[in-house]
Amino acid sequence: MSRKIKIFIFLFIFSVCLNIFLFIELNKNSVSGDSFKLINPIENIPIDSNNQGSGIILHYEGLRNTIIQDVKEYNMTGNVSIFIQDAKTGGWLGINEERGFEPASLLKIPIMMAVLKKVDRGEIKLDDNITLTNEDIDPFYGTLYKQGAGTKISVEELMKKMILTSDNTAKNALKRQLTPEELNAVFVHVGIPNPYDESGDAVVSSRYYTRLFKSLYFSTFLSPALSEKALDLATDTEENNLILKGVPPEVQVSHKFGVYYNELHDCGIVYHPKNPYFICIMTGDIKNITKNEELIVKVSEDTYNFVDNSSSTN
Repeated sequence: MSRKIKIFIFLFIFSVCLNIFLFIELNKNSVSGDSFKLINPIENIPIDSNNQGSGIILHYEGLRNTIIQDVKEYNMTGNVSIFIQDAKTGGWLGINEERGFEPASLLKIPIMMAVLKKVDRGEIKLDDNITLTNEDIDPFYGTLYKQGAGTKISVEELMKKMILTSDNTAKNALKRQLTPEELNAVFVHVGIPNPYDESGDAVVSSRYYTRLFKSLYFSTFLSPALSEKALDLATDTEENNLILKGVPPEVQVSHKFGVYYNELHDCGIVYHPKNPYFICIMTGDIKNITKNEELIVKVSEDTYNFVDNSSSTN
C-alpha cells in the first residue's frame, strides 16, 4: 500500500471519529423541552408577539368584559395596567397595557438576569462570596441588613434573598457587581427602556415588563439551565396573596411583586397544565392597599378560570 493511500485512510478515519465525537458532544449539550419544567426554549421566538397560531387559545376577548368589571369594582380610578398572553399562541388581552408605573421591586428580576449572564460567561460563580458594604445596607425591605457591613454571603444566597423576600440589601450588593452596560443589556435585549437610566422615565408598563418573563421562559437571554434556575427561584417568593392566590394550590406560578407607595404590582407566569400564560397586573391610585390586593387576586382568578374552561373544551 502506497504512503499516499495510508495517509488518505488515516485522514478518513480521523474525520469520521471527529464527527462522531462532535455529534455526541452536541447532543449531550442540546436542549430538550422535556429536560426543563419552567422554560420552553424555542429558536427565533418573537419576544412580543400577537401571532394567532393554531393552538388552543387564540384570543382572550371572551375574558375582556370580566376583567373590565373587576377593574370597575376594585379600582374606581381605572388606573391599572393589565397584560395577559398565552405562551403557546401569543394570543393576548390588554387593559391600559402600555400605561407606565413605577416598577419598584419588579426591577430585581433584570438584576438577577444580568448577574446570571455573568455566570453564563464564566465571569463569576454562584458560590463566589460578596462582602456587604455600608452602601448596600437598606432596612426598608428584607432582613439581611441586620447582619451588617462586612458580612460575606454567596452570589446564590443573595439572589435567593433578593427574589424570595425582595431584600433590598441583597439587591444593592448584587447590583454593585454590575456595570451600567451589563444591566442595560437586559433591557436592550427585551426592547424596553431602562428604568435605571437617570436620563429616562423610570416607569414600565405591564406589556413591556412581561417581556422579561418571556425572555426567561423562551430562554432567549440566558442559557436554558440558568433561565430555569431564575424562574425556579421566582416560584418560591414569600408573597402568596396576589397572582398565586387566584390559582389552584397545585399550579406553579413564577412571579415577582412590587410595591411603591400606593402602587402594587405582580407579574409572572402561571403554569396551567395545558396552557401556560404570562400575566402582569399593575395597580395605582388606591389609598386602601387591600383593594389593590383584591383586584390582583380577582383578575388572576378570573384569568385562570377562563384559561381552564377554554382548555377543557378542546
